[in-house]
Amino acid sequence: MTERQLTDSLQSGEIHNQYLLIGDEPILIDRALNTIKETLGVDESFDLDRFSLPDTTIEDIISKLFLMPLSSMRRLLVVKNLENVASRDLDDFADAIKHTRSGNCLILTYQLKKDNRHHESIVKRLAALFPSAECVVLKPGRDEIKKWIQAKIRRDGLNLDGAMVDYLEEEFNNDVTGLKNEFDKIENYLHEAGSIGADSAKDLARGLCNFDRYHVANAFLNGRPEVLKIFEELQPYLATNAILVDALTRGIIGRARGRVNSLQISRSTLQEILQELIAIDRKIKTSSIFTRLLMELFILHNAGTFRNGVTYGR
Repeated sequence: MTERQLTDSLQSGEIHNQYLLIGDEPILIDRALNTIKETLGVDESFDLDRFSLPDTTIEDIISKLFLMPLSSMRRLLVVKNLENVASRDLDDFADAIKHTRSGNCLILTYQLKKDNRHHESIVKRLAALFPSAECVVLKPGRDEIKKWIQAKIRRDGLNLDGAMVDYLEEEFNNDVTGLKNEFDKIENYLHEAGSIGADSAKDLARGLCNFDRYHVANAFLNGRPEVLKIFEELQPYLATNAILVDALTRGIIGRARGRVNSLQISRSTLQEILQELIAIDRKIKTSSIFTRLLMELFILHNAGTFRNGVTYGR
């Protein structure tokens, strides 16, 4: 079951006695948990118990599971951090839960590690361990991230330019928690500066260096004459120019694959530019002392190639 399916089932009045919430984003797990809690209308003062494993004993959880609610339709028990329980202990806990029959609602949460190749096998094992629980797998979609960013900007009246939005979408497409932290950082800056855009973002370079690299890439691809100046301003904050090579390559390929005629450039010219970037990247990775000079020469040689999406003579 997905988060959307969970919401739909709750809205239709289908409420299960047990839920197993699985995902690598604590924000999504908490959001699903709150959705269930609000649907049940639980009085948190009397009918909500929270437990964290492995600090809590099975006996404590079981005893509360059969406790009658005081002012709510059902008592709600939340058991977090199943991921911190040893495999054998988790089997014992699952076996104890499996043999209980209660009219209350039990929510179990398991936070997966980021970028773990074994997510699917872990989900299958958990679903088999807790057959009575409705298994809800929570993961953000790219469209959801985009809508979340746009809604956040509208709701809070944030003054962000297009390049900043592009950076947020790409960098945090599978990291909602990281995106929230980044917005907190941006909002703190906005509180002081009033607005943030391509020109003022360099003040956040230490915290938003990834955005600034796209600022340089966009200036380069738009044929802006001040691109070399922007590159020089960013130098103190770049750990390596490989970061910039990556941004330029992504920008060129992204525009080449974009909408029809978004990058009107001959294939041979495009190949030449990409070959230059590959050569610079090799120099960077072999610790050449001339990488900054190579980047400057590359920008001077190619900055006028792109202008308004059209290629010009080199």
